[in-house]
Amino acid sequence: MPQPPIRTVSGLWIRALLLGAEHQGLERQALMDIAGIDDELLAQPYCRVSLDQTLAIWRAAESLSPSLDFGLLMGEQVKPSHFQLFALSLMHSETLASALEKSNRYTRLVSDGGGYHLQVEGDQAAIIYQPAMDSFSRHQIDAVLVLLRNFANWLTCKTLALTRVEFIHPQPADVSHYQRIFNAPLQFSSTRNALVFPVEILQEPLAFSDQNLAAVHEQMLEQQLAALDQPDVVRLLEQMLRNALELSFDREDVARHLNISSRTLQRKLQEAGTSFQVLLEQERKQRAEHLLAQTELSLTTISQQLGFAESSAFSRAFKRWWNMTPLEFRQKNHSMPD
Repeated sequence: MPQPPIRTVSGLWIRALLLGAEHQGLERQALMDIAGIDDELLAQPYCRVSLDQTLAIWRAAESLSPSLDFGLLMGEQVKPSHFQLFALSLMHSETLASALEKSNRYTRLVSDGGGYHLQVEGDQAAIIYQPAMDSFSRHQIDAVLVLLRNFANWLTCKTLALTRVEFIHPQPADVSHYQRIFNAPLQFSSTRNALVFPVEILQEPLAFSDQNLAAVHEQMLEQQLAALDQPDVVRLLEQMLRNALELSFDREDVARHLNISSRTLQRKLQEAGTSFQVLLEQERKQRAEHLLAQTELSLTTISQQLGFAESSAFSRAFKRWWNMTPLEFRQKNHSMPD
């Protein structure tokens, strides 16, 4: 049975999330460490981070934040300019309606974590957000709705007059931040997450409409979208690592095996939120645990199978993984089968 695609999130969204957390007094590096993300990855212009890592940041931030409304306050800190090309493309649309329709196509470039659509209901219109997973917290929903409201304000160059705001989650004990931020009637325990506003706003011309610039930006967005639809290189590489008798090859070897250039491999792994070194180390760590606990192979032989040039290099890496030496681990965990 084919595996489902790995859901990922743009590094732009991760950087915005971390910035919002910092504004609430949280330590950026601590959140990144919890999620297993390093600065080198986030420095890449088109990097992607797995949705699982993104959720790890959210859960850590929610538990560490001094505010009970982390998502609302984080959403206030995120600006459309954080999303660069995506935001510029929307800004040059003719109307709010056309901008929202366009953004629906390119939302994946920001995150695979959910999507939104526009729905006209008589004299009212609604921007409806649907998360990709039921496990999303209210903070994540709140942040997205604030961001959508901020985008609409930015595109129309005025505050969007909301008829009401709907949330699937129950009403929190304190709604003062909701009232201040949205300045509209609030409906909790609803059947949807939505911003509702007068329909005529959709057809108001945007101040920075420019069809030529919009076309240029859309072409670039289409290229990024095509890159996301390429075969899942991460799964292919993970399978290759699992099946290898020895882990003594490098990124160039993998690229040749997959019939792609080393640069293309690096880019695709970055887009998936990982790297060759991260995946190699994951396989080495898992295999080292198994070989030490389940076999009598010498440390020298295990080191060679894991692709280390010297046993000392293996020992240093293992101590970093488990905070003990390979010998200490074997003595503690050795369990040969009958």
